[in-house]
Amino acid sequence: MTMQSDNDIAALFDPNFDEPEPAIVPPGALPPSWAAAMAANRAASAPVAPAPVAPQELAWSQAPASVAPAPVVPAPEAIEEPAGTGKRRKNKRGKQADADAEFTRQAKAAKKRRERERKAVSLELVGVEGNVTRTRRQSTAWFVQPPGPWNMRPVSKQRRYIQNEGLVVANLAEAGVTGLHRRLVRTPWPVRQWAQNHDAWADPIPDVPGALSWADYLRGQQHAMLWGNPTQKGRYWGVELPPRSMLAQGLDTLGQWLVPVIDTPLLGKFAKLVRKWARDAFLNEQKAIADHLATIERHLSGQGVNAKPASPAQMDYLLLRSASLGLPLDADGVISGAGDWEESDVAALEDLTNLELTPGDGYTTVRGQVGGRDYTGYVIALTVGRMAPLPIPEKMLPWQVIGDPSGEPLEWSERIKLKTKGQTLRSLRRLTDRIESQFDHYTVEHDQVPPQELAEQHALAQRAISDIEEDHSGLSVRTEGWYRVLVVGSSPEEAKEKVALLQEMYAPRIRLEQEHGQYQLLREFIPGEPLANIAHCRRMNVEALSAGMAAVGDRIGDRTGVVIGQTASIAPRPAVWDLFAAHEKKHKSGLTPIVAVPGSGKTFLAGVLVYQAVRAGAYGVVLDPSGPLKKLAQLPEFRGIAEVQALTGRTSRPGSLNPYRVIVDPRRDDPEYDPTSADYADDADPVAAAQAQYEADLRAAEAERISVAVSVLKMMLTPARLEHQWTETVLQTAANTVGGGRNHNLNEVLAAIASIGEGNNETNADLISCARSIHQDLSMMSQLAEARVLFPGEGTVGDIPDAERNVRLTVLTMPGLQLPPEGTDPAQWTPQQRMAGPLMHMAAWMANRLVYELPRYERKVLFLDENKYLEQTGAGRTLNLRIARDSRKFKVRALVCSQLPDDYLGVDGTDDKSALTYEVIIGDLGGNAHAIEGALKLLNLPAGEGYESLLAGLGGGGEDTLDEDTDTEHLDQARRFIVKMADDIELIRSDWTHFVHLAHVFEALDSRATRGGAA
Repeated sequence: MTMQSDNDIAALFDPNFDEPEPAIVPPGALPPSWAAAMAANRAASAPVAPAPVAPQELAWSQAPASVAPAPVVPAPEAIEEPAGTGKRRKNKRGKQADADAEFTRQAKAAKKRRERERKAVSLELVGVEGNVTRTRRQSTAWFVQPPGPWNMRPVSKQRRYIQNEGLVVANLAEAGVTGLHRRLVRTPWPVRQWAQNHDAWADPIPDVPGALSWADYLRGQQHAMLWGNPTQKGRYWGVELPPRSMLAQGLDTLGQWLVPVIDTPLLGKFAKLVRKWARDAFLNEQKAIADHLATIERHLSGQGVNAKPASPAQMDYLLLRSASLGLPLDADGVISGAGDWEESDVAALEDLTNLELTPGDGYTTVRGQVGGRDYTGYVIALTVGRMAPLPIPEKMLPWQVIGDPSGEPLEWSERIKLKTKGQTLRSLRRLTDRIESQFDHYTVEHDQVPPQELAEQHALAQRAISDIEEDHSGLSVRTEGWYRVLVVGSSPEEAKEKVALLQEMYAPRIRLEQEHGQYQLLREFIPGEPLANIAHCRRMNVEALSAGMAAVGDRIGDRTGVVIGQTASIAPRPAVWDLFAAHEKKHKSGLTPIVAVPGSGKTFLAGVLVYQAVRAGAYGVVLDPSGPLKKLAQLPEFRGIAEVQALTGRTSRPGSLNPYRVIVDPRRDDPEYDPTSADYADDADPVAAAQAQYEADLRAAEAERISVAVSVLKMMLTPARLEHQWTETVLQTAANTVGGGRNHNLNEVLAAIASIGEGNNETNADLISCARSIHQDLSMMSQLAEARVLFPGEGTVGDIPDAERNVRLTVLTMPGLQLPPEGTDPAQWTPQQRMAGPLMHMAAWMANRLVYELPRYERKVLFLDENKYLEQTGAGRTLNLRIARDSRKFKVRALVCSQLPDDYLGVDGTDDKSALTYEVIIGDLGGNAHAIEGALKLLNLPAGEGYESLLAGLGGGGEDTLDEDTDTEHLDQARRFIVKMADDIELIRSDWTHFVHLAHVFEALDSRATRGGAA
């Protein structure tokens, strides 16, 4: 059996770890680092005499299944001398041996005493009924709070989150709750569940021999996600119930005493009867406080916490996880619970781990098994010490989240005592009385000037009393609490380094103390265990307490769709996006603006999304003028179902972009023209109403062809010609003369313009002169090589064959297209550069046609690059608006790239599409203040709350410099984006480093993909 790497936690989740490593790593195989680890282990297992290495035990790693203890070799001084040696020498060595023996005896006695004391320690927990745990003295009801949002929310909303949770705690205090035990646990992000859901969600394309199969694709995606060890939070609220009755306590105690004789013939029956009485007494107590429990549940389920009673599975995970802290998270996440726990089940928790504590070391060694493998971890529990005033949320993250960006799966235990308003006032008044007595002691009894601190403390106490008396919101309720956070290392040194890092992250406002009694502090995380000590008690009101917001995290996407990257704000986890949830579940538009400057990775990201969508069975249409995405259609897995259509150059088809053919007529068999549809239920004659709607849409398509034809011809003219007062009249008259039928082309419009210029049926000399000039200019433009796709050959209309059903991916490229330089006056453009506008415009319409001529129920992905050239014309803006409005009906995910948010915000009186953008992706804006302002509007974020600096810092993580000594670009080459999905907005790292099974895709998208997987 191949052993996994000692520090490779991801191997725990690899079901095929024992498979032999192939000579050539096929697509979908393990990442290279995994393969190297396995090879190293195989080499280590070879029968070669190993070099002496210092022993090292690593957390999250597999220890040998069985290790034979090293033979005890006595010290040379303790070896008995052979017979015949001198007496003096014998006595001397005898004295030394006696001293060593005494020391050894004391050491053994200490070890036995420690082991005896360790065995004498048992859990206080005696049983679990539903979501209630019980000890002999106390019962606790447990509720689970789901993770909540925080990032990219307005400060007012973040403050409201804090106040809502604080009000819940205050309401619990008013309801008679005196204590809370809150536990923040970590569970693995459900990678396996994602794969199952994704497989059910997709209709994958058929596998191609020799290419990456669907099974290998899913396997590689899971490995890449697991490599980052993603976790999700689960926060438990343990609400202490009223103390148990003396009868119930006595029955539980007697039942425990009788456990050793439960199997005996006579006493066993009595023991079982006592245990039944104890359980009945507990159930009767719960019935007696049913109303109290209902009140607690009502408060916790309200706004601010949204907690629900813990299910049996969640209770199982809480207990098992709390008893195995320091070991890897369970591979299957939340364990399927069987229900209630009896005392014998609770006793099994002690056997999950073997805890070892070396006095003076400051950590606890935890050994145990997870998934049939032995692991060792070194655990340090830190306690929150002194806290300065915390500017949350204006300038800081919630204080229990400050350490999350470290990437460590931190777990918290909070023991909180709630004080009612009356209790707090009495406590503060006693404090002021003591301060006044000390003041009198100085002034009256000793005639001395009292310290200034006494006056300051008295003023603070009086201010607190005033605030409490005048407060009617409940947020002045005071608490006393002990807050522990757990750090786990692979070695004692690593655990201490993590502690130092965490303390540095919390400094200077919060001190994290490493206390003595680490074993007791670790056991404090287990429900029912007593408080380890009373040091570092933190006293604060419920609003300051709730400012910890331990449950918040990165919330975006779902657990079904394609991978877009990983979250990068609080706790890293995969960012997964169901591309069609907006259409199928939310009935929203599928328009997704991708806004960023050139070179920011937006085309790469869109290409990866298109690849994943087509793999999952969607139809893809890509308009990529520059052409790098055409290699997508050449990937082995798309063999036979992808094509590249060149819209310029030698291989382009004459007339393929003829506006009259590109814009299609509505189909009579579309569902929206079905008389039985609900839309026509109120009409007197549904058949006539449906026919009228069809005819109206047919006329609208003809009008649209005329409008697009005029726009295309206008884009070919110089600015001076466009400014002429008769230009618009000439073009519109000619186009209307030709009509809007599909059997026309632009050559007919040129002929109509020539007819106007000849004076046929026209007497206006200025109009005739303008028509002659326009015809001359357009005739010259129509002879350009780039214009052949707009003007079909003689006797043809440039007909385009209907899209074939077996073509899943169509990439439209425009090789040789000369885009106008940025900032150049249009009057200075060459004829070839002027042709870029109409070609881009009609290419977008063609991409639109390829999508909309498919059946409505089919999933489709449309990617339009260089959208800025479309927005320069009215017809182009109409196309974008149509995509935004109709994408929901036709199930189209439209990824539209642009460099400025203005293209979607209705600047200069154009249509504002920001209300139709359900999802938005914002990349590096180059620090442009105007672009950042527009991005905030597109994301629906307020200005002046600090988001500007975040948007200004997007892009790669390193500094751009040619100095090899200071260049940090290699540290983080992943691009970063602000992604909005519905109301969730998060910072995403588009990092593909571990997606090695897609290396061939990255190479097709970007030659730099092999340099660290940068997006």
